[in-house]
Amino acid sequence: MKNDIPNFNLLAVFSQVMEDGSLSKAAENLNTNQSTVSTMLGRLKEEVGQDLFIRKGRGVVPTSYSLSLYQQIQAPINQLNGVFTSFGNFDPLSSNRRFVLTAPEHMQGVLLKQFSLIDNKGISLEVFDQMDKDDSFYEVLLQQKFDLMIDILPFEHPNVENLKLFDSEFVVICSEEHPRIQGCISEQQYMQESHAILERTRNHLYSLSHYTNLNLSKRKVSYHGRSLFSNLLVVSQSEYISVVPLSLALEFKEQLKLQLFRPPFEYKKVSNYLIWLKKLNQDPAHSWFRDELVTISSKIHNYLQDYFPE
Repeated sequence: MKNDIPNFNLLAVFSQVMEDGSLSKAAENLNTNQSTVSTMLGRLKEEVGQDLFIRKGRGVVPTSYSLSLYQQIQAPINQLNGVFTSFGNFDPLSSNRRFVLTAPEHMQGVLLKQFSLIDNKGISLEVFDQMDKDDSFYEVLLQQKFDLMIDILPFEHPNVENLKLFDSEFVVICSEEHPRIQGCISEQQYMQESHAILERTRNHLYSLSHYTNLNLSKRKVSYHGRSLFSNLLVVSQSEYISVVPLSLALEFKEQLKLQLFRPPFEYKKVSNYLIWLKKLNQDPAHSWFRDELVTISSKIHNYLQDYFPE
């Protein structure tokens, strides 16, 4: 090793490549080009006297030396990034900042509505639907394509912060004109009716399977929806039943003429987590954004509790 401490810029580039697993993605996030990233990695390799990455497919795989080095420098680099971003200026009364997040369907509409009530109309919110596949679910966050994400499961990663916002109920829904279900529903009825289910998985399980030990394989499934919104519409126009988060059901209850019921079986509540990169902890704009989302989430939680008191 030529120097006791390599140039900080070299370590910063190395850290970005470790997070992205790709020179091209790292270059994009660093606002530079792939050639520059490759050159700086070459300089770091020369300084430490060790191979850093091995090419695999379209990306790169770190060597055992790189894994050890990254583990040691990760925390101080995040701290330094925090120091620099904390000097940035952000005035929520005059800023024209656009914030971008990804969130589950049951929070999208209410977030957009609440954000539209902010006095400064120069601040805007852009909401994206969530990824379908587990293997790419968090990749967009690590690549900083979003300021943060809200999800029903925490993301355990050394570069990421998780904050639990609130727990909420989910409900069984059916049409107000359902011929067999009026005013209440039993577990036996639930299992006998035709279902509209969400054709998405998390951790290789369908969503509802995370929250109950009921043997859901015995249900008669008639419709596999790609979104909760499509399930709401199908249920409103049929004799099918479905399960959706309470917040989403309440949002469309009147328009779609739906009946809402507590699940007639044992279940766990749906948790909602705020997830972001640790290096943004001291960013004034990001900190303000997180506080706003916490405040909005508190309002949502209080509203839901009024409907289903504990």
